[in-house]
Amino acid sequence: YLSYKSKIGNGFDIHKLIKGSNISIGGLKIKSNYKAAGHSDGDVVLHSLIDALLGANTKGDIGAFFPPLKKYKDISSVVLLDIIRNKINFNNLIILNLDVTIICQSIRLEKHKRAIKNNLAKLLKCNSNLINIKGKTADNVGIFGKSEAIGCWTTVQLMSL
Repeated sequence: YLSYKSKIGNGFDIHKLIKGSNISIGGLKIKSNYKAAGHSDGDVVLHSLIDALLGANTKGDIGAFFPPLKKYKDISSVVLLDIIRNKINFNNLIILNLDVTIICQSIRLEKHKRAIKNNLAKLLKCNSNLINIKGKTADNVGIFGKSEAIGCWTTVQLMSL
């Protein structure tokens, strides 16, 4: 008899864009004229994923675990994700669905979606068919549309064993 509980969490992250040569998205470095300004590497996908995982497990938010301390300055968000996976006992969870919406005007993601999806599957040790990546522009409106920021909204459905 299998006893399980379904959990859903969502996360959102936003970072200011500044001039740069590459940007961290989904644990990958992507060539770009922009980079995300942030205390860590500014990876909005992994930050929103971490918040979604924490939310699904009623464990607070990313800021509670990683305040803006010197030891987290410029840290890879892949390292942060690994720490959170341990905190939420990720080995007793199964991902049923992961939906990621990246909001950015100038950084074209179409040719990177598959790589982001495959990297997330590797980081989470799940089948890439359970992951959906969407790229949205903001039709030149607001901070996203003027390429002043990049954002990400993530929703995850988990099953706990």
